[in-house]
Amino acid sequence: MKIRVNGEELTVDNVKTFGDLLGKVRENKENWVVKKIVINGEECSLSRLEELKQMELTEDMMIELELSSLKDFLLETIKEVLRYIKRVEPLLKGVADVVVAGTAEGYRSINDLAEGLNAMENVRMNTIKITGINSKELGLKVEEEKVVHILTDFVNALQNKDLVKIADLIDGDLRDVFAYYEEFFKKIQTLLENNPS
Repeated sequence: MKIRVNGEELTVDNVKTFGDLLGKVRENKENWVVKKIVINGEECSLSRLEELKQMELTEDMMIELELSSLKDFLLETIKEVLRYIKRVEPLLKGVADVVVAGTAEGYRSINDLAEGLNAMENVRMNTIKITGINSKELGLKVEEEKVVHILTDFVNALQNKDLVKIADLIDGDLRDVFAYYEEFFKKIQTLLENNPS
C-alpha cells in the first residue's frame, strides 16, 4: 500500500482500516483536519469521512491525504467566503430583477442565493465553535438580531413563494446580511492572522 500525506510518502504499519490509518497519520497533530482524500486516483468527498473510516485497506491501494492545521483550514475557508461575497454582492440587483420576472433563471438564482447564505451561516457557526469568539465581541456594525430578522423574512417569503417580497429583500435588506458576514469574517481573519498559535 502506498500512502502519501501532504505530498510526502509514508510507511505506516499495523493498520487495517482507513480509520486506523487516519489515527496513525494524525498522531501528535490534534488540531489538524483532513482537507482532501484521494484513494486509487479518485477524490473522495469529505462528507463521507465517517463512512470511509470503516473501509478495509488492501496492499494494492494508493492513498493520498492532504492535512492542514485547523487555523490554516479556517483561514482558507474564510478567504473563500470573502471571495464569494465579493463576487455575489454586486449581482444582487440583477438577481432581484430576474426573480420578479418569475423565470426559470430567477428560481435558479433564488436557490443559488439561498444555498450561499446557508453555507456562509454554517461557516460562521463553525468559526464561532472553533474560535470561541462570538459576533457581540467583534462589535459589528450590523447587529446579529437584525440579520436573523432579515433571514427569517427571506425564508418566509421563499416558503410563501412571494416573488415580490423575495426580490425586495434581495435588492434591499440582504445587502445588510452580506455586510454583516463580510465584516464578521474580515475581523475573524485579522484576529487569526495576528495570533501566532
